[in-house]
Amino acid sequence: MLHYAVYQKNSAIVYTLKKRVRMVFLLITLFLLWGLVLNIGEGVSIRSMIHIVLLLIVTTIGVLYRDGWFFDVANRMIGSWWGIGPWVRRESFGFGEVVRLDLSHFIKGSALDGKILPKRRQKAMVVFSIILTEERQKTVQVIPERSSSGRIEAAFDRIAIFTELPAKIDRPRDVDLPLRMKDL
Repeated sequence: MLHYAVYQKNSAIVYTLKKRVRMVFLLITLFLLWGLVLNIGEGVSIRSMIHIVLLLIVTTIGVLYRDGWFFDVANRMIGSWWGIGPWVRRESFGFGEVVRLDLSHFIKGSALDGKILPKRRQKAMVVFSIILTEERQKTVQVIPERSSSGRIEAAFDRIAIFTELPAKIDRPRDVDLPLRMKDL
């Protein structure tokens, strides 16, 4: 699970991957590279270490992966970027196109047709999205509510307050609601 963090820079707020995520990928990449070079230096065939090469490729992609959003209040712009290394897709739109910021909850695995699915497949999820004009919607992040631990709600509040854009939360977090033994 990749975790995001909110960083404030002058008149903009940035919601992007935590720096430690990239650092962990970098450390794993350097460790695998060190092991690969050490074994090649000892005369071990690269064919016997194909698993190390594949893991090295995956962790290098993890180091080069970029994903995030910026909310620039001075220029009244919202932008996003995601990609690997130099191949990054960027998209931006103005505050005027934004209808509202939206935080909604749903149950993954719940069926609309009334089928009852196994309990283990149902998972509470949180969606942070931006509702735009012309019925467009941009999803900022989808994460299980349990692993979010309130971080996505806190980031949503901070971004909504900073940008002063209209915001809507469909319900409070389940963990914040009072739970009694009678409710179980």
